[in-house]
Amino acid sequence: MTSLSLPTGPFTCEVGLRRIRAPQFVREEKEGVTYMVARGYEIAYETTLRFTSGAQLPIRARLVGELNQRVVIRDEHGRPMRISGYVQGLAEISAADGRVIFRGRYYDSRTVQSLTGDDALTPVGQAVVDHWENGFGEGPYAGHAFSMGAQLTRQGDVALRGEGRGQID
Repeated sequence: MTSLSLPTGPFTCEVGLRRIRAPQFVREEKEGVTYMVARGYEIAYETTLRFTSGAQLPIRARLVGELNQRVVIRDEHGRPMRISGYVQGLAEISAADGRVIFRGRYYDSRTVQSLTGDDALTPVGQAVVDHWENGFGEGPYAGHAFSMGAQLTRQGDVALRGEGRGQID
């Protein structure tokens, strides 16, 4: 595939995260505030980028969480009602043959989950994550840039899922 025949431009795709190495959250208490922090975990997804031109590009993404930090939001009685935070990490986007074609960063700018109000911080209802990925091209995509955003949701123990929208420049 030459750089002239590579799919570029706007695309959509389905994103369904799966855990490779699950985050192990550590509870931290600081000045009466509860934080949940995880590091060094791995998630992944496989999808097909569907370009407005009609072209399709199957990819595999590997995301390594460097810092997942959340704060417990309490009600006026001190009961934990919601958890909210952010995530940052590394992103590798590979072609179907396994070679990395984009490498960069991923960010979850807002992770929100309601809690039942117990001290075990039991999640309830729908989780919502605003997910972003950016990277620069390698190999056949050297000199190109990848960006994608998706609002991911989860109900219960199922994986986070949503529709991504992005661009390869």
